[in-house]
Amino acid sequence: MKIAVIVAEFNPLHKGHEYLIQQTRALTDCTHIVVIQTGNFTQRAEPAIMEKHLRAQSAIMCGVDAVLEMPTAYATNNAEVFAKAGVQIANTIPHASYLVFGVEDNNLAILKQIAYVKITKSREFDKYIKIHLKAGLSYSDAQAEVIKKLLPEIPPAVVTRILSGGNNILAIEYLRELYRLRSSIQPISIARFKDKNKQTNTSALAIRDAFYHSQTIEQHIPVQVLPFTMQAMEKHPVKEMFESTILFGALTDLDIKHTYNATPEIAKLFRGHRPVTYEQLINDMPNRQYSVSRIKRVALHATLGVTKKDVQFIYQRNHLPYVNLLAIRSDAHDLFNELSSIRLTPVILHGNHNRPTIDKYYIRMRQIDHRANSLYEISCKQKFVQKPLYVILANNPADPIVEDAPATDEFTHMADDLDDTTTIKRETTSNSPDVEN
Repeated sequence: MKIAVIVAEFNPLHKGHEYLIQQTRALTDCTHIVVIQTGNFTQRAEPAIMEKHLRAQSAIMCGVDAVLEMPTAYATNNAEVFAKAGVQIANTIPHASYLVFGVEDNNLAILKQIAYVKITKSREFDKYIKIHLKAGLSYSDAQAEVIKKLLPEIPPAVVTRILSGGNNILAIEYLRELYRLRSSIQPISIARFKDKNKQTNTSALAIRDAFYHSQTIEQHIPVQVLPFTMQAMEKHPVKEMFESTILFGALTDLDIKHTYNATPEIAKLFRGHRPVTYEQLINDMPNRQYSVSRIKRVALHATLGVTKKDVQFIYQRNHLPYVNLLAIRSDAHDLFNELSSIRLTPVILHGNHNRPTIDKYYIRMRQIDHRANSLYEISCKQKFVQKPLYVILANNPADPIVEDAPATDEFTHMADDLDDTTTIKRETTSNSPDVEN
């Protein structure tokens, strides 16, 4: 068995993601593809346009074998923390041989150089970053200047171009964590998919914006998930509901000492400016020292109770306390057994059931995930399934049968259990994408 791992959001899954999955099969000798996906909130600290299990089902319908969920505290974080979590999960999966990621600039050698210098010259890197930040540069601009200084052999224009791509930045952080862990996983970079007609990159952000403005997006969605995706996106979170909750949390629950990434300056901005709308909170602050992304993450983390100590766990250990199984192919019995055998980062195979434990790390991450799921359901004004989906593709990937993953004990599973457990089957059509209990 050889497993290729992809870290993704699929928010929503589009033709660029489909291309990444296809290229993963074409460029590696993997037997299975496992995706590590964000949950109901994304790295931008926004609610996903589709519920996490539905996005996972889309991935299965497009050729993925299993989808795992990255805990919310890390899935809603900056590139460094997000990448550390993804790589640490991948590194604990038995037979994980490849980490595959999309990039704007497919020059893996330069990406490796930048990642390596951030590891080997971390003190110099941090020192110069602080100098540039004090001079008034944004973090992204400061990072570009430091890399130009530490890697003079790379043309400055190339450094600027590479560090202007969000996928490139994530790729560098994936590589840095692979180096730090001395992982045997082989990184594979794939140039982002381009539309054959317009020769432009497909962007999930552009697709979401088009959807919210009632523009056509069908041309960007893989045909086998198009009806499913369109129906599921109609049940996206109510913007006003989410934003009001986050605004209230930012103004009342922000703790300077404990909320991750909070500073006295941010707290002063929040309370001194007294925004009455979420838009004012993230865009109309009088001090633009902090990026919109950071403001949004601080606000969400204050609401969910994500603390500095919670995030420090990922720096103190080389593995996460657990991951959730969101969806798996019905015929992937061998992969199911592999995932159920993981002990370092156990895969929770039975939805929201908790295991008896005194591990504070595990308890904290479960609490934050629970809060995130509750906030998402409130924002959508509906309940969603909280158990893994067992997807039977049969003869038509666009019309699968979906079951609640048959599991009675979240840590002891055998493939035979899949055949012996009675479950309720429901066909998923264009009119009923939800697979709730």
